[in-house]
Amino acid sequence: MNGILTWDDLNKFEVEDLNRVHGINNSYANLRLFGHSENDVLVTLYRDRHSWCPYCQKIWLWLEFKRIPYRVRKINMFCYGQKESWFLEKVRSGKLPAIEFKGQVITESDDIIAFLENEFGALGSFITSSHLCKIRELEREIFRSWCNWLCRESFNFIDNSFRKKRFKESISKLDEILSRSKIRVC
Repeated sequence: MNGILTWDDLNKFEVEDLNRVHGINNSYANLRLFGHSENDVLVTLYRDRHSWCPYCQKIWLWLEFKRIPYRVRKINMFCYGQKESWFLEKVRSGKLPAIEFKGQVITESDDIIAFLENEFGALGSFITSSHLCKIRELEREIFRSWCNWLCRESFNFIDNSFRKKRFKESISKLDEILSRSKIRVC
């Protein structure tokens, strides 16, 4: 054997059935309850189908940390094809993430978190705190430079190299801020 497992080899392993509703967080969950009943769910999170949108992840993680019961509806991102028509009726721009709370739809990740903080309290500092403004601007810069580098069509090597360089510069700014932080990540 060359070290690569075949499908038959893999099928011999027993896979634990994850409890997607009450168990550990996972991208396949469509409902998260944290010990509550399904009747307690007030929030529906509309997020990307493939779990790579950083703004969707930002809301997803917030809900998980706060242990707020929520439903998940997975939506195509524009780069993967057409948006679902029922979603476009609800969110005309088609932007993700979005949440629905008691019939009210909120979009834009910072607006969503500010709304959720007003309903359920902050995790630490409120997202609207003045000391977080620069970090939030940098977050947008990093995403914009990442998306320009990876998601926009490049017509030549120089253009692509420039976009990659811009992304690295943005990440370097974040690295500098983290290095000055009192919080250490292991």
